[in-house]
Amino acid sequence: MSCLERLYKREELINRTLDIDEELYYKLEYLSKERYEASISKLVNVAVEELMETGNVQVYKRKNNSYISRSFLLRKSVLDGLYELKKKYRIPIYLLVNIAIRNVLIEEGLMQLQFCKKLLCGGVSYMFLKIKPFHYIQKENLI
Repeated sequence: MSCLERLYKREELINRTLDIDEELYYKLEYLSKERYEASISKLVNVAVEELMETGNVQVYKRKNNSYISRSFLLRKSVLDGLYELKKKYRIPIYLLVNIAIRNVLIEEGLMQLQFCKKLLCGGVSYMFLKIKPFHYIQKENLI
């Protein structure tokens, strides 16, 4: 196995503007600047890929949501996968992207779940997850 196999093959990038939960975006910004050598667009692509692989689509509801519009360069395969998930779950693409980002942030330990409640709507089971409030990450609190 070549070490170059860890890198992605060149693929068509498509510019998409999506509404992203402001708190999620700021945490992505932190990951991009402080933890990983990756742009926010690359982090979004990886998050959506993970969502496509795991199928961990859990709709969540938050109080005081504020969304900001941001443009991302999405790989064509990722965008195609988002359309498949949209068709399967009947959830808008912007919400699927937010779910994917939230899943990655939970995995990274930047978000924690409090509790969840199941709701059956139109034959589809949704998980509503309450997430603990966001606290801005300050550099002096980092190890």
